[in-house]
Amino acid sequence: MEMISTIKQQIVNLKKGQSRTAKASRQVLYSFFLQGISIVISLIYVPLLLNYLTQEKYGIWLTLSSILGWFSFFNIGLGYGMRNKLTEANAVGDKVLGQRYVSTTYATLICIFSAVLLVFHIINPFVNWNSVLNSKTISAKDLYLLTTVVFTFFIIRFIVQLIGIIYIADHKSSINNFITAASNFLSLVVILVLMKFTTQGNLVLLGCIITMMPVLLFILLSIYAFKTKYSYLKPSYKAIDFKLNKGVTSLGAKFFMLQISGIILYSTASIFISQFYGPKEVVVYNIVFKYFQLPTMVNSIILSPMWSAVTDAYVKKDFTWLKKTMKRLNLLSIIFLIVILIMILVSNSVFRLWIGDKIKVPLNLTILMAIYNAMAIYLAPYSYFINGTGKLKLTIIYSIAGVCLYFLSIYIFGNKFSDCSGVLIAILIPYILSVIIQPYQAKKILNQTASGILLE
Repeated sequence: MEMISTIKQQIVNLKKGQSRTAKASRQVLYSFFLQGISIVISLIYVPLLLNYLTQEKYGIWLTLSSILGWFSFFNIGLGYGMRNKLTEANAVGDKVLGQRYVSTTYATLICIFSAVLLVFHIINPFVNWNSVLNSKTISAKDLYLLTTVVFTFFIIRFIVQLIGIIYIADHKSSINNFITAASNFLSLVVILVLMKFTTQGNLVLLGCIITMMPVLLFILLSIYAFKTKYSYLKPSYKAIDFKLNKGVTSLGAKFFMLQISGIILYSTASIFISQFYGPKEVVVYNIVFKYFQLPTMVNSIILSPMWSAVTDAYVKKDFTWLKKTMKRLNLLSIIFLIVILIMILVSNSVFRLWIGDKIKVPLNLTILMAIYNAMAIYLAPYSYFINGTGKLKLTIIYSIAGVCLYFLSIYIFGNKFSDCSGVLIAILIPYILSVIIQPYQAKKILNQTASGILLE
């Protein structure tokens, strides 16, 4: 009876508790359900789109999706900067300052992305997308229409998705996950209807559906949020203060540098693979990537509320909570590493069940992708901690060095194999720097013995 009573009390604490840990735990539980939906849909997408599109068309879509990521350069880290600054304002209860940060960030991003959109539409008619995507089966006219529609919605999304960051800063990351899950689900429903009435894969219509859906949902969420819970944060012309950009952009610029290195390392992989081996090999890469991303995605669900929680705890100098949380997350990482090992052993059976015999995944590619995700999971708690504290100067330095190593490795290994393993090796090599440096910096900060560049 005592055990049952204890369990009931724990459930009550989880539901109603206002502690930092209770809030984070609730968001983890909500996000598990929502992200679970997104994960299942992403797995369904692969065989579904392979049947609807040809393997080459699907490879072109995956490559184009990677190119879209390049446009996040123009975000210059403002979303991440606002996230930390808004969390800090919430921690001290300054609603006026919070509105000023939100209004200024919206105004700045609207100016930046309006210019980006204008420039893109001017130069897009002159881009040879068949050459960029190494495509011979899709007409130049269709590729022009596809890129015009997809890039437009993708760029607009950078502005409207700020509402999700506002929820994250308020320790409600599950709301942002809800939009992702809902847009994926609605896109899947529309695509199934599309497949019922069309026999040939319409890549233009597919791209329009997938990129338009999250934009519409973020707009609806923004209208609802700014009329209800976050009415005090509603963007206002009077609250715009570009002087605040110094604080947001100084922090945002650091995230911007990390974004650049991340985009170069990961978003260019599909481009190199497409150029070296053709769009079909991009599909093979994407399949094994999605498979081993499962534990990484689940891990990110758990860690997602931790960023804002770390910012809150660091502002309040609660190092006891930070150390206890880091230990728990490290134990969790060990569990996920065991899961990845099991996934290697059963990979062939899973691939056959998932995609049939249409595509063969080489064992060496499976092992390399498993190593990459194992390293990502090991580093994740330290990355979230460092991002939450905003002490990013050292991370920026070794990230720039990592990009240089990546291009050198691409030159050496990129097309030396019969599959895309060389490109993956090129991604893994600079990751070694992170494995060495990030845990060292995080432990120094936790023990309050960090100094110099470790605290910048």
